[in-house]
Amino acid sequence: MEKQYKPLSEIVGENVKRLIKETKYRTQEDFAYAYGVETRTLSRWLNKGINNIDTLEQLADFLSVRIADLLARDNEK
Repeated sequence: MEKQYKPLSEIVGENVKRLIKETKYRTQEDFAYAYGVETRTLSRWLNKGINNIDTLEQLADFLSVRIADLLARDNEK
């Protein structure tokens, strides 16, 4: 049986959500404000994923992680 994988954009959203919890920001709203996006934009990224490579680069830089960390599947972390 072939293993089904989540789309990479969804994995990025899950990883960003996890990384936000590990930061100094107490809520997603706090993070959105500090990053400079609307909370609904952040919510969309976390729930539906991020497809824009420029956004990935900027988030990785803001979170002080590598882009590869945002793209890593559970078994690759």
